[in-house]
Amino acid sequence: MNNRPFLAVFAGCWLGEITACHDVRMVFAALLFSGIFVLFFKKQISGWRRAVLFFFAGFLAGALMFVYQNKRFTRQENVLKGSEQVRAAGTAEWKGRTKKKEFLLLSHVYLPDRHLYLDGDVMVYDDDFGHILPGNKVVLTGELLPHEGPSNLGENDMRIYYLSRNIGFTMFPDKKEILGQEKKFWKSRLFSLRNRMSKNLSLQYDEKIRPMFEAMILGDKTGISKDLKDTFTQSGIVHILAISGLHISLAGAGIYRRLRGAGVPVCLSGAAGLTFALSYCVMTGMTGSSKRALFMFFFFVLSQVCGRSYDLLSSGGAAGLLLLLESPFRCLDAGFLMSMGAVMAAGIYREVLPAGKQKTFRDRQIRRFVFCIVVQIIMTPVLLYFQYECYPLSFIFNFLMLPLVTAGFTAGFLSAFLPVFLFSVPASALFSLVVAGTSLSRRLPVQNLVLGKPSFLWIIVFYMGLCLLYKTLKKSSYHKYACLLACGCFLILGVQKKQDKISFLDVGQGDCIALSLNRQDMILVDGGSSSKQDVGQYIIAPYVKSQGYQAVSAAVITHLDSDHYSGIRELLPSGMIRRLYLPRVKKDHAYMEIEKEARQYHVSVSYLSMGSKFSGTDWSMECLHPGPDTGLEKNAASLVFRLKVRGLSVLLTGDLENEGEEMLVQSGIQHADILKVGHHGSKNGTGEELLRQLRPKIAIVSAGKKNRYGHPHRETVRRLNDSGCSIYETSRSGMLWFSMERKRWYLNPKLDIMKQ
Repeated sequence: MNNRPFLAVFAGCWLGEITACHDVRMVFAALLFSGIFVLFFKKQISGWRRAVLFFFAGFLAGALMFVYQNKRFTRQENVLKGSEQVRAAGTAEWKGRTKKKEFLLLSHVYLPDRHLYLDGDVMVYDDDFGHILPGNKVVLTGELLPHEGPSNLGENDMRIYYLSRNIGFTMFPDKKEILGQEKKFWKSRLFSLRNRMSKNLSLQYDEKIRPMFEAMILGDKTGISKDLKDTFTQSGIVHILAISGLHISLAGAGIYRRLRGAGVPVCLSGAAGLTFALSYCVMTGMTGSSKRALFMFFFFVLSQVCGRSYDLLSSGGAAGLLLLLESPFRCLDAGFLMSMGAVMAAGIYREVLPAGKQKTFRDRQIRRFVFCIVVQIIMTPVLLYFQYECYPLSFIFNFLMLPLVTAGFTAGFLSAFLPVFLFSVPASALFSLVVAGTSLSRRLPVQNLVLGKPSFLWIIVFYMGLCLLYKTLKKSSYHKYACLLACGCFLILGVQKKQDKISFLDVGQGDCIALSLNRQDMILVDGGSSSKQDVGQYIIAPYVKSQGYQAVSAAVITHLDSDHYSGIRELLPSGMIRRLYLPRVKKDHAYMEIEKEARQYHVSVSYLSMGSKFSGTDWSMECLHPGPDTGLEKNAASLVFRLKVRGLSVLLTGDLENEGEEMLVQSGIQHADILKVGHHGSKNGTGEELLRQLRPKIAIVSAGKKNRYGHPHRETVRRLNDSGCSIYETSRSGMLWFSMERKRWYLNPKLDIMKQ
């Protein structure tokens, strides 16, 4: 690193932004600690003086840039907070489609009614933007919505995702107006070319193959089915569906090498290659990974023009530094870290295992196989941090499939320009082999390992251990392989330390209680929402995996309203639910449908009523209501459970109200420390007599922000306050969980911890 200043500055900049993102005060603490460390060990690091200085310069620059950018966006979010309708004038930069709506990226946005220019872009979603094209000057009227961070453990941080792309707000417009056309001939021609290439692909490929080429060549992933994406993810080659260095090397480097081979001067060849690569990046939406590849190709051309050698690590460090300075929020963006991680892994591989003489085909394949293993081990901590699981056999699929993908992509890329069977037939055949090969991943006994989300400290220890092992075993002829084996064993040791935890997830207007008991079992009591879509995929499953659980031992549905089971229903096809428990009540259409789906996906179904009981080491959960086939109304017949775990008593009431609550009171219910308030805080439940018998210390209300029902109702809140208990709402605090630490239970509201 001493001879690679750009790499040192990039590492410092990234770490400075990460530190400032968690707490600005940590920046000064880190600088103070580092200063003391350098003071005490100045003799040992004297040879690394330049690298240390560059690292500190990058650290300070990164921290300051993040603080500045964060304050800019936060200030505008506060200014526009609570505004219902605004007029926004700007330039349409790009237009595309998601699976459900069209989107428009609006830049240079001005709010005429407030005389305010927005610092970032605005992402606009609508069913149809009609004749609006890139380059149009438009005026849109609607509500500007700031991006919110995660409200649950394991949930994706959409604020970081959008701000890393310089998108400050989202809008769903009520009115749209075109004012004129900005002169952007180049971009409009590229947009037309993109549409023509899309039509050419549609004419040549069937519905199974076409979406893959649209994703790889045009960056349009709307046609990728969930099943195909899951197959590629489990085999570890989902990265081929993103615009990345492979595309830039074919689009730019391919042009450069052919012109150089034809005797064209290096400057003209480089200019032609860069122009083609830049045009391709703009045409496909200029993603972060394509920007990184474009910068690295520029540095490659620059090295050739200057007659200098090209260093992959220095080039990657310089590209990463430019991207971080452009948008400091990239320091925690999954796409950016995956892209940079792959570059750094490739560069480290070249340093650790330099290329020797590879005379035979066998030698080249062995080196490529080892490369796949090295990259996978180096990338695993990053994968675990964002996905909570890794795919141990993905290096095999990368080794086998990438040559087919490269050849297939080249033929498909040419067929998008020249729609002739000479290119489309081999491209289709190659990708049919890729799909068939990756589908084998679902038949393997070990598809994925769910280890949970590692701490940032664990990742640092992992990489430090990798470096120390390499240095220690450097004299051994097998030191490189020993390092890889040791780090692989370290990964298997379990990243997430499981603990007893009772979690009330923020699913909007709905219920989901996740019980992590005995450090072995994960039990769900309800899991659905009427205000948020795909809660199973985006909230429940990520939470379960982030805690280190491969599957849910049991999922209990208290009653058959969609806001209590929609997420559980989503998870049935994935095999994440091992056993489903339903109330023993009269079956309606929804009941029979979910019962049928459970059996279709080979999920065991059992039935619960008063007296049913679960138990394990130091915990038990008993059903208190209703009796079998009581004939009560759906909400009144909700399953009610008393959970006892390590001295804590919790009452889970589903949507209990009216007659059902009266029956529970008449049964003489005992004290509970925690009450999950029935029916999201409806005034028809949680009566005074129930509270008098329970005497709860804490009441949890699970309801959506600004929900149309007005939950929790004022009458319910008043009764809870009069009973003397503390009230916590998921709509205000986000996910709430109780965990045992040092033999005591603690309440941990997610959002409060993030603010501290």
